Amino acid sequence: MDRDPGPAENGGPRRAYGDHLADRFWLEKPKSHIARSFKRGPLAVTQIKSDFPTPQPSQSIGYDEAWLVGLMVGDVPDHDLWQDGRAARTPPFRAGVTALYDLRRDPISFTRTGHHSLHFYLPRSVLSEVADRNGLRFAGELRYRFATGYDDPIIRHLGLALLPALEAGGPLSGLFLDHILHAVATHVLGRYGADGTAAKHPARGGLTPLQLRKAQELMQAHIGSDVSLTRLAQECGLSVTHFARAFRQSTGTTPHRWLQDHRIEKAMMLLRLGERALSDIAIDCGFADQSHFTKVFSRHVGTSPGRWRRSRD
Repeated sequence: MDRDPGPAENGGPRRAYGDHLADRFWLEKPKSHIARSFKRGPLAVTQIKSDFPTPQPSQSIGYDEAWLVGLMVGDVPDHDLWQDGRAARTPPFRAGVTALYDLRRDPISFTRTGHHSLHFYLPRSVLSEVADRNGLRFAGELRYRFATGYDDPIIRHLGLALLPALEAGGPLSGLFLDHILHAVATHVLGRYGADGTAAKHPARGGLTPLQLRKAQELMQAHIGSDVSLTRLAQECGLSVTHFARAFRQSTGTTPHRWLQDHRIEKAMMLLRLGERALSDIAIDCGFADQSHFTKVFSRHVGTSPGRWRRSRD
């Protein structure tokens, strides 16, 4: 999982994710947050969670050419919202709804109950980059109503798919994270973009044999580390969305699952040798630590690495 270094460390502007966003809600630290860099900036997701109401309205996040797309993980029965210093009529938000916030218009909230939400940080520049990569038109604005909870099953399912990894607090696979953040940005362009229509027909079919070989060789070369979906797509000369779709059509699985399967295969080979510690095998096969290795291996194989090795003795 990539941690945002924060303005004190990199000298950059404060952005609406990670520690800075948590500060605005009077929380000492977010449960966890992730940011992935694009050429034009980061995409990020931050979990805001508290068993207590906010002691007073949230602090101003500051002007930013970006939006927050919030998924309410829990009910928000009693809260107020302001925009441009003006109070908005704010109905209760039920768990699972999505709300959008324009960071150019100084959104403020005051929640009188405990609260739990995920906030996806989407800069305008990065949305434009995602649109360019995926052949979408983007006029530079999103279309929605402030202080409204939208029933958006795509954002809900993407956020809930990410939530267990955020709750665990450990490292995340770069491919998995790229899939989620790209999917959120692409969906927001399609549903809320003022002109989120296709600019050109996407290419059809799977990867060419050369493209597939390049992608698989690159993933094999990074089996002990990590490789981003963006780099794999660039290696094949495709947009991220087209690459992910074509890879699945060619192999029957996602790049993230393909890489994870091959990490498990390498781990099995090392386990058969019976000489190395599980912690060393975990690191060599690209897992964050032995606990992460055991969890993934058990899910794939049906038993723990130690038991699997003993069963081969």
